[in-house]
Amino acid sequence: MTKASIALLLSSIFFFSCQQQKKDEDVAMQDSELKSPEELIKPFFADNYPVTDKMFGKPTANRPVITAHLRSENTAWFTNDSLQQTLMFILFSDNSRLVTACFDHKNVPSEVFSKMDFSDNANYPSNEEDRLLYYQEFFSKAKKIDTKYFITNMGFKIGDSKEKAIKKYGKPDSIRVVDGFDKYFWNPAGAQITRQNVSEKDLLLIDEKKQFITMYFRNNKLATMILDNISRPEQ
Repeated sequence: MTKASIALLLSSIFFFSCQQQKKDEDVAMQDSELKSPEELIKPFFADNYPVTDKMFGKPTANRPVITAHLRSENTAWFTNDSLQQTLMFILFSDNSRLVTACFDHKNVPSEVFSKMDFSDNANYPSNEEDRLLYYQEFFSKAKKIDTKYFITNMGFKIGDSKEKAIKKYGKPDSIRVVDGFDKYFWNPAGAQITRQNVSEKDLLLIDEKKQFITMYFRNNKLATMILDNISRPEQ
């Protein structure tokens, strides 16, 4: 083999060696850029209404709200007469929020209260007929508060459009027609709650990584909004 052939062979080996090294470096770089499943999930901000813990009163294991026909345990109710809206909070004993709901008095889907865990005044489970007949008694029993508490920390309020919700939360995981309402449901299971640009008081850390959102629309206007920190499928 001539010196020229040997030189050419060595040059080829060196070239392919360099190319392989570059490929290996590229792969290593790509590997280092790979994100964990948690990092790949779109950050998710928990929302809620700006009612304060102080407004709930002293934390307690039992806080019944009793109307003429129904009894509700571990809930707090707030209303505004000018808006004709009511807020309901289902609470842990430490005032942490399990479920938050906002209702337009004139546009309430019957399926919401048909499933509520109410009792009658003898403290026996109420029947569905009584729940649907008398649930508005809780609206009149609720504590009256200012209109400012009926806009969520993320700016949602009764009357908002579907487009606004989709812009914020993306495409719903399910859409159904229920009782004449368009029911939109988001299930961001596993989504990260990020603290960036959000104050501590605006973050809900029940279940730490999830908040399930249900919105009922009629004529493209939000009528009922439910923020749920309990893991559950769309119902």
